[in-house]
Amino acid sequence: MKKNKRPKVGLALGSGGAKGYAHIGVIKTLIKNQIPIDFIAGASAGAMIGALYSLSLDIKEVEKISLSNSWKRIISFIDLSFRGGLIHGKKIQTFLDEIMKNAVFSQTKIPLSIIATDFNTAQAVEIKDGDIASAVRASISIPLFFEPIKLGDNLLYDGGLSNPVPVDIVKKMGADIILAVNLDNDSYFEGNKKFVAKNYNGRFLALKSLYCLQYHLAKRTSEDADILIEPRVGELGAIGWDRFLKDRGKDIIGKGEKATKIVLPQIKKLLN
Repeated sequence: MKKNKRPKVGLALGSGGAKGYAHIGVIKTLIKNQIPIDFIAGASAGAMIGALYSLSLDIKEVEKISLSNSWKRIISFIDLSFRGGLIHGKKIQTFLDEIMKNAVFSQTKIPLSIIATDFNTAQAVEIKDGDIASAVRASISIPLFFEPIKLGDNLLYDGGLSNPVPVDIVKKMGADIILAVNLDNDSYFEGNKKFVAKNYNGRFLALKSLYCLQYHLAKRTSEDADILIEPRVGELGAIGWDRFLKDRGKDIIGKGEKATKIVLPQIKKLLN
């Protein structure tokens, strides 16, 4: 009698700036409960955490790197540019090369795909070959903040602009069960019920508008997941880079753990 193979599990890690710390909590909880991870696709913050984990399979090491003083020095990564963004990105590229040890995709221990957006065509671009740090650098490049990065024939920006929760990519990679982590969820609006436009400046209004678009796009791209994990970290807002300079990382990781525990019975039922 032929023994049935277990279904392959794919993890789609969504965009979300500093909210991406929650991905660490998600992965920690899956590992603790012996939930396998066979494929990872990530956009923006999800690309960062997904890349680090797929290279090491050591989520404690990923957590250590993410909570280290290196992140608290993020302000020192700023190298001013006036050609498509405030930040040129060379210093961040060097930092990514360092923590990812100049690795290429063929060196990952779990198949990895990283999502960026071609700024000339508005299409999502799946990166699964070559230098991982450059792919991550492209995927986290928020327009107006970062210069775009040219890879091959593509001029690339943040993956969250086109495919913030890359469920379709994980499915294409071969996943039978898709776990999706959506950080751009309803929780952002729970603390903003009484919005009054005259109380906010132009920058806030612009970011609020961007977040509305991200919210709807993330909802659409995650709807075909078998299990949707939605950490309640919405109060950080659409970008939240300032949170890297504050001691909120552990709290956000905890929210990822909590959200994953809620859906664990559903995950185990699918696997069995």
